[in-house]
Amino acid sequence: MDPFFQKEFLRDFQRRSSGPVLALFGKHPAWDDHMDDFGLSTPSLRTCKKLLYLEGIAANAARQQSTNADVSPYRHLLLWFRGKEAILLRVVESEDGRGRGYFPLVAAVHFEAGSMSSTLGLLVPLLTNLVTRIRELTGRREVADQFDHARSRLEIDFRNLSPNEPADPLTEAEAIRNAFGTSGAFVRLRLPVTRYDCAQTLAALATACPTANSPALVSQGDSDPFSTLCQGLPERTDFWFMREAQ
Repeated sequence: MDPFFQKEFLRDFQRRSSGPVLALFGKHPAWDDHMDDFGLSTPSLRTCKKLLYLEGIAANAARQQSTNADVSPYRHLLLWFRGKEAILLRVVESEDGRGRGYFPLVAAVHFEAGSMSSTLGLLVPLLTNLVTRIRELTGRREVADQFDHARSRLEIDFRNLSPNEPADPLTEAEAIRNAFGTSGAFVRLRLPVTRYDCAQTLAALATACPTANSPALVSQGDSDPFSTLCQGLPERTDFWFMREAQ
C-alpha cells in the first residue's frame, strides 16, 4: 500500500483551508496533446490525476489500442471520498487537436462537505455543465476564462450552501460495510442504482461506505443502471471497468 494514499490522501483539509478547489485536465481540441493542467493545487488532486489518468486511463488507452475493442464512452461521474473530504470528477469522451482520443476530458472539485447530499446537489450539475461548455470551446484562452469564471462562481455558491441536509439511508449499507475489509487491497462492487438523482445516489453510497481504513471511490456512468463502488489503492488495470460495455 502506497503510504501517502493510505495515510494522507483526502486528508489535506485537516491541515489547511477547506476549499473547494476546482481543477481541469485531460484531452481538449485546443491542445495538440494533453491539455495544460488547471487548478491541481492540492496533493490529493495531484494523486487523483496520477492514479486515475496517468496510470489507470493510460492503461485503458493502451489496452483499447492493442485490442481494437469496442468500448463504452467516458461519460462518468466519480466520487473519491474519505469521511467528509472528497474529490468529485466529471469524465467525458474527448480528443486532442490532432483528433487523437482514448483519453477523456476531466473536471474535478476537491472539497469538504458538511452535508454530502446538499454539496453534491450543487457540484454534480456544476461540473456536468462546465465540462459540456468547455468541450465545445476552440481556444485555449476561452478555456482558461471559462475555468476562472466557474471557479469564482463555485466559491460563491459553496459559501451559501446549506450544510444540514442528510443523505437518504441506503438499504445496501450493511452489505457494503461487510464487503470491505481492512487489508487495503482493492475491492470492487457493482450495485443497482436505486435513485433517479445521481447526486443522491453518490451521497447515499458515500454515507454507507466505511473509509476509516482506506479511501473509497464511486463511479456512475450516465446510462449505467449500476454504480461501481471501490475501496483500496487501485492498480493500473483496475479502471478498465469504465470502458467495459454494459
